[in-house]
Amino acid sequence: MTKMLRTYKFRIYPTREQEEKLAKHFGHTRFVYNFFLNYANIIYRVMERPTYYNEWASVLVKLKKTNKYSWLNEVNSQALQQSLKDLERAFKNFFKKQAGYPKFKKKKFSRQTFRIPQHIQLYIKEDNPKYGCIFVPKFKEGIKVRLHRKLPKDGKIKQATFIKTATNKYYAAIVFEVQDAEVQNTSTGILGIDLGIKDTITLSDGKKYKMPDLSKYERQIKRLHRRLSRKQRGSKNWEKARLCLAKLYEKIVNIKNDWLHKITHDLVSESQAGKIVVEDLNIKGMVQNHRLARHIHMQSWRRFLELLEYKAKRCGIEVIKANRYYPSSQMCSECGYINKEVKDLSVREWTCPVCGAHHDRDVNAAKNLVRYGLMLSIGREPSEFTPVDSALAAEPERGLRAITG
Repeated sequence: MTKMLRTYKFRIYPTREQEEKLAKHFGHTRFVYNFFLNYANIIYRVMERPTYYNEWASVLVKLKKTNKYSWLNEVNSQALQQSLKDLERAFKNFFKKQAGYPKFKKKKFSRQTFRIPQHIQLYIKEDNPKYGCIFVPKFKEGIKVRLHRKLPKDGKIKQATFIKTATNKYYAAIVFEVQDAEVQNTSTGILGIDLGIKDTITLSDGKKYKMPDLSKYERQIKRLHRRLSRKQRGSKNWEKARLCLAKLYEKIVNIKNDWLHKITHDLVSESQAGKIVVEDLNIKGMVQNHRLARHIHMQSWRRFLELLEYKAKRCGIEVIKANRYYPSSQMCSECGYINKEVKDLSVREWTCPVCGAHHDRDVNAAKNLVRYGLMLSIGREPSEFTPVDSALAAEPERGLRAITG
């Protein structure tokens, strides 16, 4: 049986002294990251050669022995080394063209983190299993932790990341190595999911799900931003206004995440499907439309797809991303006719001029995504299908698998 990594995020409640220690860890790891990013830039500019983790780590050891940088010994040494690994990963992503050039971390950035790779112990109180203590190097007294969910029985702790949010809350994201229970899904059903703005999620069976209305919070955000802009930056009143704004943003994120977790859980547990077909949306390109950008961001499509993929994998469901240029909205799900006029987003319903079928735009797109999954299951690309083949693809029980092209 294979093993997999699973992360559990718990709220922690450090004491005043522990908050000071955490602040040092956040600051020191940020300094090390920025110091060696500048080091790598200078070496490349002067000597025209790249530098990597091994060289940075050896220089870090020498730095800690000097009087000027002896304060780096106040924190866990492995947390500093993990910061160097993060920098190396940032450079690798840049060279693979998966991200931009690494940037310096700013002290004013509200979300702060550091990671510890080993020597982590988590204990649960016998009298109250909802609470426990987490022990890591430099925190031998233990940090109080709220265990809001059950831990894996045979899980092995691999690493822990400590986080401070913009609302001054502390969390510990603990990574466990657990046994990967292989789930055999024998279902042949296919579920199509269309993502939209008016209705966030539309299923091929006609069900629609809409993101909770957050318009009242948008008005509050505008008001709090105006209030923050009137305060003197760095003053106590400015910090109070910033905290109020951060709490409102956090509330919106929590509402969206709660809704997305519930919807994705229902989709993978109640759909009884073996495959789920979704659109491969170019979200980065779509938000270039300034009229729709705010509405697209509010739908959290990317977050929905991330949650759906990992939850579907646990249930043995395959998630298929349809070709980005597949005309799911323009194609008639009954006869395969492509109506170019449906490109206009204002067209919510339309009637096929060939077969006369009346379509809801989103439901029709979800049905076409089901057809896309059926086409791939018999080894043919959707572009190869004629309208006659498409009609046959809607009825697999009538010998669909006999079509070989």
